[in-house]
Amino acid sequence: MTPQTATEPRAERAPGFWNDIRTIPNLMSISRILITIVSAGLYLSGYQASGLIIGAIAGLTDILDGWLARKLNQSTELGAILDRLSDLVLETVALTCALYYNLLPPSFLIIYLVREWIVISARQYVAERGHSIPSSFLGKRKTNLVLGSFIGIFASHAGLVSGDAGEIVYKVGYTCMVGGLVASYLSGVIYLRSFIEIYDRDTNA
Repeated sequence: MTPQTATEPRAERAPGFWNDIRTIPNLMSISRILITIVSAGLYLSGYQASGLIIGAIAGLTDILDGWLARKLNQSTELGAILDRLSDLVLETVALTCALYYNLLPPSFLIIYLVREWIVISARQYVAERGHSIPSSFLGKRKTNLVLGSFIGIFASHAGLVSGDAGEIVYKVGYTCMVGGLVASYLSGVIYLRSFIEIYDRDTNA
């Protein structure tokens, strides 16, 4: 058998759940959920520095999995689902931990979850009719701001940055959280516009 040369096309990966879930980006998304749980468990058990470091690793995988999916040509519909799910788990768990230590007002969690429920419902309706709503630029920036805010808030709370510097870091993190929530609703408006367009097109067909 003649060995494959560099000019020959790479064999296509067979589609399907079990093949898609074994791709590196999707395994990283799954690992982000597990790492988030470990991080929260450590933080709530008093190992706050370790929990924060591991949580930062979870946030890093959010950047790497998308980059690897494009680099390795392994973008899949399952990957999009897992990426959104892992982001939702990470953000919700971190917000809950922040509320537990009174680092953020409870209203932030309510504001966050209401937006997520609305967008998830819109996406579900659209998916059931064979369409999709792609992630927007603002939606991605929302995730960046929210995850970045946790680093500042928890670093200050864990004592990794103390004194006046710790207060500044906390305020920066708090501001990023507010910005993330604003961006989440602005992106939510974009998603709802897509939902309305698809709804009108399907109901008037």
